[in-house]
Amino acid sequence: MTQRPRLLFISLLGGEGTYDPKKFRRLPGGDDDTVWMRMTLDHLGVTDHVDYIGARPHRGEALPAPEGIDAVILGGSIDSVHDNHPWQTEVRDFLARWRATRRPLFGICGGHQMASVAEGGVVDTMQTGKIAGSYTVERTPEGEGHFLFDGFPPDQAFHFSHYDRVAELPPGAVVLAQREHTPHAALDHGGNWFTVQFHPEATADLFATVYGDQPEVLARYRLLPGTERMLLNFLTGTGVVKAGVVKP
Repeated sequence: MTQRPRLLFISLLGGEGTYDPKKFRRLPGGDDDTVWMRMTLDHLGVTDHVDYIGARPHRGEALPAPEGIDAVILGGSIDSVHDNHPWQTEVRDFLARWRATRRPLFGICGGHQMASVAEGGVVDTMQTGKIAGSYTVERTPEGEGHFLFDGFPPDQAFHFSHYDRVAELPPGAVVLAQREHTPHAALDHGGNWFTVQFHPEATADLFATVYGDQPEVLARYRLLPGTERMLLNFLTGTGVVKAGVVKP
């Protein structure tokens, strides 16, 4: 029997005191985004083809050894990369070891920023204030033919929610997509690393929970069915999951 690839999702949601867990009580799993990610991958049909592992270093959970993992998804975060919590240092140490394996990584929002810093990029706080809403991105020539965007129309919108951004690219990274005030919205870092500032995995339901008490912000979000297929594009484009086996 062929062993299935092991897919690690690293939650960066936020350390104790960063947010009120009760805010997420109506979501499956509450404030456990390893549950949310599993549900997204299950919806895509991916969980039939990988062994999914969720780790929450912000809750004190140890990260597995890189040697036993085939691909990593690095989640979003309410904390800033500038907070330098001990658990964030542990994740950065893991990323340094993971980078040496040359195996695939997909970073989302805070994961996009953390991976970029780990690679020598610079993250700053946006002077324009927080970006929150569903917005289209402009693909660069390099992004037009990139497998991450396979199946997406040119005017595809994604959910954004961030107050920091990648201000200076890591050495060797290529910009795949951009938008106003977010010039590095999607990156190909080379060596099987890809990161995006937006949330392809998230649904409008999540942001309805996050911004339920801010109707003026909530009004900027809309239903965007199918954006989660970018996760499948990542897994098939890097060979973790065989192309054509899973039908989005």
